[in-house]
Amino acid sequence: MSPMHNAALYWYAWRGLVVKQVRRFLRGWVQNLLPSLVTAVLFLAVLGHLVGREIGTLGGVPYADFILPGLVMLAVVTNAYGNSSLALFGARLQRHIEEILVAPMPAWLVVAGFATAGVLRGLLAGTLVLAVALPFSDLQLHHAGAVLGIALLTAVLFSLAGLINGLYARSFDHTSVISTFVLTPLIYLGGLFYPVERLADPWQGIAQLNPLYYVIEGFRHGLLGVSAVAWTTTFAVLAAACVLVAGGAWYLLAHSRRLRS
Repeated sequence: MSPMHNAALYWYAWRGLVVKQVRRFLRGWVQNLLPSLVTAVLFLAVLGHLVGREIGTLGGVPYADFILPGLVMLAVVTNAYGNSSLALFGARLQRHIEEILVAPMPAWLVVAGFATAGVLRGLLAGTLVLAVALPFSDLQLHHAGAVLGIALLTAVLFSLAGLINGLYARSFDHTSVISTFVLTPLIYLGGLFYPVERLADPWQGIAQLNPLYYVIEGFRHGLLGVSAVAWTTTFAVLAAACVLVAGGAWYLLAHSRRLRS
């Protein structure tokens, strides 16, 4: 086959994988997207405004603006991760993963298809949270490119990580346990509601070991222009992490016996 013919086949295969997963999460938008919006609105209304009146400003911005970047990242991370994890586990459970594996598609294309759908859901959830948050904040975008780049790389990273979880999950509960008991707490403890720099030692040093601290702070820098971590640092770390996790997801999908047993 000519390279052009292969490219066309790969395009249709990738598009088919993406469209199927996007239709799945859009059909179940109440379960898949609405919880992120409700959570963001509650935090902004209760903490951002009611409690925020007593707190005043943090980092030179109103408290509602301060917590907004973390809420957007919470939506992006949990939705991108959950979509890929559930999609791959569902394919294993329903046995149609076998059809994908025997099709003339390389493993990297399968990874790209599942991961792209997770990225789209993560970015859609983050965009919706940002949209509903606008009435609660006085947002002034400072670095549009940084905001888009960090949101995209974060969605890519956690969508790929979700694939690895979906590969090893043994039940539907396993597809959500990491998101519920690891990712969400790490975001809450990563400076979503407070500046980590105000913590006393050794808690400040411990909090700075949290990788999601850098995601939130970098996104906050791009969105608000104030942060303890420059967006360039977050961008570089995320790019390196994406390459490593993508390589791991590709290797496991290409060689794992779990998919072929």
